[in-house]
Amino acid sequence: MKKLLLILLFVATATFGQAQVSKMLGQWNTFDDKTGDMRSTVRIYEEKGAYRAEIITLYEKDTNGKYTVMKAPYPKEYEGVVGSQLFKEMKVQGDHLKGKIYDPESQKTYHGKVTYQAKTDELVLRGSLDKAGLLGRSQTWKRKK
Repeated sequence: MKKLLLILLFVATATFGQAQVSKMLGQWNTFDDKTGDMRSTVRIYEEKGAYRAEIITLYEKDTNGKYTVMKAPYPKEYEGVVGSQLFKEMKVQGDHLKGKIYDPESQKTYHGKVTYQAKTDELVLRGSLDKAGLLGRSQTWKRKK
């Protein structure tokens, strides 16, 4: 009887985690940490058992404060950013993703964790120098509507 309960608990936990992770798929808007301005749209998808995130659009603010799609040729600081892969080796661990996160601004790769927030329909990404996630920073992405 105890074995059956443990198996049922494991299956329920795995199913819940997979459901949370599947909600991460799709397009998400990213925001500048300092200004709060929308920076890009990222597409999250699954490929061969790993999760990937690719920058597909960059934005800039026009003189009226509206966001417009940045067109190529891009300013020098944004060259090569569109198409960048932000997730490396991202795999499901419970109800979140864990692996590596690439920061195109610093051009560095960090330990990463991605969690879906069901109440707000947002993603919280944590990039850190250590695997435990103590030395780093978090960023929130909002689903593209």
